[in-house]
Formats: sequence, structure tokens, C-alpha cells
Amino acid sequence: MDERQVRLVGCFLAIFPELRIDEITKATSTSVETWDSVAGVALLAAVEEEFGISIEVENLAMFNSYDGFLTYLQEVESRGPISIDREAVGRAASKS
Repeated sequence: MDERQVRLVGCFLAIFPELRIDEITKATSTSVETWDSVAGVALLAAVEEEFGISIEVENLAMFNSYDGFLTYLQEVESRGPISIDREAVGRAASKS
């Protein structure tokens, strides 16, 4: 698991603390019972804060799974570096 994935898992754990890491990496809005519209908005906000990005409305459709978030972050990173919060990485890694 690379640093981006560890940070993303940390965001998911903040919103869905009941999930195990192996469940998070397979999570979709239909597979996680507690993933409703409120949880979706909270997850978007957590990812924006963690990665220091702003998600445009036209991209919202892809944020219905862990893989969708990861793909978006990879695309954003390919355009330029994403800031690294070493403390957040440590917190997420310690939860695994």
C-alpha cells in the first residue's frame, strides 16, 4: 500500500470506523450499509482536507467507491504533487 492509499484508507476509517482495511479497499456506496448521502459528503470533505484538493462537481459521479477516489487522486497527482501530511500517514498506518 503506497502513501496515497494509506492516507485514503485513513479518510475512509474516519467516516466508516466499523470497516476493516480489506473491506475499505473494496468499498462501494452499495456495499457499505452506512454509506448514505451524508456519509458520502463527509467522505468527500475528509478527502479534500487530507489531500488539500477541491473536488469539482462534474467529477462527483466517480466518488462511489474506494477505487473511484483512488483513481481521481492518481489523476490529480499526475498533474502535480499532492501535499503530504506525515502525521496523517502515521495515524492511518497505525490503524492497520
